[in-house]
Amino acid sequence: MAVTNVRSGTNVHEIADDIHRINTPVEIPGAGGSSFNQYLIKDGEPLSFHTGLRKRFALVREAVASVIPVESVRHIAFSQVEADECGSLNDWLRAAPHAVPLCGTVAATVSVEDLAVRAFGRSS
Repeated sequence: MAVTNVRSGTNVHEIADDIHRINTPVEIPGAGGSSFNQYLIKDGEPLSFHTGLRKRFALVREAVASVIPVESVRHIAFSQVEADECGSLNDWLRAAPHAVPLCGTVAATVSVEDLAVRAFGRSS
């Protein structure tokens, strides 16, 4: 496991061949510790799963950059529209100019077509 930001504790761990977990620990007042996780699949067309919160974009970007060039990300996938899963979607679309968001039809129709700064792909 490589710590990519000492201040936040953000780290990257290769959990399987070419599959990396990006983890940022957080303290929640009165509730103890937790963490936010994103996943990066290093491939011919790299995929990032969950973008993380918009305010933590720089931390996640720094972690991704420790594995691959950020601009090489081609797919940004998430399972539902919530801040921790797609909050920094537009930051990623700007940082990775050839990337497209991937989401389900309901999420695309209800939210992502309006939120995303660029066209998207849909999963079933």
